Amino acid sequence: MGSSEILPDRSEIGEKIFSPMIDRFSLFVLSFLSILAFPEIEETIEPIMGEMSGLVTVCGLVTVIPLIATSIGKMYVRIRS
Repeated sequence: MGSSEILPDRSEIGEKIFSPMIDRFSLFVLSFLSILAFPEIEETIEPIMGEMSGLVTVCGLVTVIPLIATSIGKMYVRIRS
């Protein structure tokens, strides 16, 4: 375990030093935007989901926001390299 090689079938992208600040910033911005968009999203899916629309909206946002933030961070690393 002493050697620090990249994993098999993985390519090395850019510099080895990467700051997670882009991930954190995008997560913060997306979280703020989701708080603002929550009432609109809930109102849109209320005819379909009924009383569960608030819970479904929260679960969906909690699932989707970190995925999008991670994708933005990966895209930034690829563009930077």
